[in-house]
Amino acid sequence: MKAVVVFSVVAISVIMVQGQGIPIAKCPKGEHSVLYCPQKAEPSCNNPTLHDMEFSGPCDIPQCFCDTPKVRNTKTGKCVKLGDCDKNTVI
Repeated sequence: MKAVVVFSVVAISVIMVQGQGIPIAKCPKGEHSVLYCPQKAEPSCNNPTLHDMEFSGPCDIPQCFCDTPKVRNTKTGKCVKLGDCDKNTVI
């Protein structure tokens, strides 16, 4: 009986994710989809921690964040190591 319950929960979870019951962004390699309510600002070269947005938008829109330990270089839009932020400012 426990196996049936576990299987059912896993099956429902997979169906919801694949059917976009839980919104997921299709992110490029090196990034992952996040869904924060209220929305959070991605760690960047200017602020390397997850932080509140000045003007948060709707919370049902997924965002792509850089995989840890990288942060977003807001000048280039690319994911870089924090120590490389100044080196990657030229597009």
